[in-house]
Amino acid sequence: MTRHSGQKVLKRLNTPAHLQIKRKHGKFFVNPSPGPHPSRFCLPLLHIVRDLLNIVDNHREAKKLIGLGYFKVDGKIIRNKAFPVGLMDVLSIEKMSKHYRILPDSHYGLILHEISEQESAFKLCRINRKTSVKGGNIQLNLHDGRNILVKVQDPRNPKEDIYNRMDVLKISIPEQEINKILKFKENNLAIIMSGKNIGQVGKIINILKRFGPKASTVSIQHNGGHTETLYDYTFIIGEDNSEIDLPKVES
Repeated sequence: MTRHSGQKVLKRLNTPAHLQIKRKHGKFFVNPSPGPHPSRFCLPLLHIVRDLLNIVDNHREAKKLIGLGYFKVDGKIIRNKAFPVGLMDVLSIEKMSKHYRILPDSHYGLILHEISEQESAFKLCRINRKTSVKGGNIQLNLHDGRNILVKVQDPRNPKEDIYNRMDVLKISIPEQEINKILKFKENNLAIIMSGKNIGQVGKIINILKRFGPKASTVSIQHNGGHTETLYDYTFIIGEDNSEIDLPKVES
């Protein structure tokens, strides 16, 4: 839906459930612009500034601050108020010395989790696809829309192709240098990124890969029990320990 200015907006009642919107903000809500994350599962930057961080009181003030370049996503200044901020993205507000990572959450779908300045220098990206490109090199297509080209010295040597779909890369931002590969395998730590068990964290105890109409599943050890989730809902976050800081679980 659009208003007189041509700005894309949503009626508040039609917004996704994970958006934490207060009634006082009126009938309309900013629609996320096309970008690296699905429009139905992201947080528009203006929503973060106004509604989640409460830095300002209204749309106009939030738009002004964003336009001044006060906010960075994954190390790059973002001036688009509707920019979609999504899973594992790092939001930095240098004037306030504040940094946040977007994480899945069982109550709100997506939340901002405050992290240290040191941790804001990297993010985790899942490999959704990989393709061979000219010269025998490999292009990794990551969950946040970015592509990383990996040079292979000898395309005939399978040992050089160490990247697989569902593996997670720990990369520096904004440089995109690969610092570590977290393999999608049993005994590694994972977080559930979608579905009814979203936000649960635990060790993978079983991966059941099926072919055909039945979906592949992953079993995760969580709070002394086992949670079964879909293959594509699983996001590796570490080996023995998590590579990222996580919200403390209330007892």
